Amino acid sequence: MSLTTTDAISSAAPLAPPPANGATPRSRFDLSCVVGTMTVDEWDAFVRKAKHKHDYVHGWVVRRADCSPAHNLLASNFAFTVGNALEKVGNPCEVLGSDQRVFVKRGLYYFPDLVVFCGEALVDNRDAIQNPVALVEVLSPTTRDDDRGEKLQEYAQIETLRHYILIDQDTVAVTHYEKMNADTLTLTHEYRALSDVLTLTFGGKTVAVPLSRIYRNVPVVETA
Repeated sequence: MSLTTTDAISSAAPLAPPPANGATPRSRFDLSCVVGTMTVDEWDAFVRKAKHKHDYVHGWVVRRADCSPAHNLLASNFAFTVGNALEKVGNPCEVLGSDQRVFVKRGLYYFPDLVVFCGEALVDNRDAIQNPVALVEVLSPTTRDDDRGEKLQEYAQIETLRHYILIDQDTVAVTHYEKMNADTLTLTHEYRALSDVLTLTFGGKTVAVPLSRIYRNVPVVETA
């Protein structure tokens, strides 16, 4: 894995917390997960010491939902399967876990469940990947609406992003969005059976990801 640190983003002045106009993230997040407001530099220092991962959403610091064993197993299965498939086709891409933060745009940092990048990783001075080609979120009850809504629209603004995959942990369901044009992620496939195979293309090479491998040893009820 090759890493390049860039200060293109860090050279900007720290963002101040949002104006005190009464607006809160209550429409998006469980308020019990909202820590408060910080500058981006304060958030960076905070998350390096915190026991839990916290996203940075335009000045608001939001704790990531705790993960169930099923959630973690789904992410692990996906990473293992995709990583092996990429290696077999000789694709220079890597899969990173949920401790990897991603820079979306100024004032917006997330910790996706999985991050895929190809070639050289561009990393800012806050250790955030700037050039992901695929992001994966395992859906949780408190985050599924946001993962399919505002976060989908935000991720679409990442220039290098090509794939966004949502994995349901309560039933067999994998949703694949693909970047068809600038700033738009389009729903391309919804997989509902263990016999289905998710296909992803990176740099002209396609890898197959069987749902039977993603849901290996995960106790869910398959949809009809």
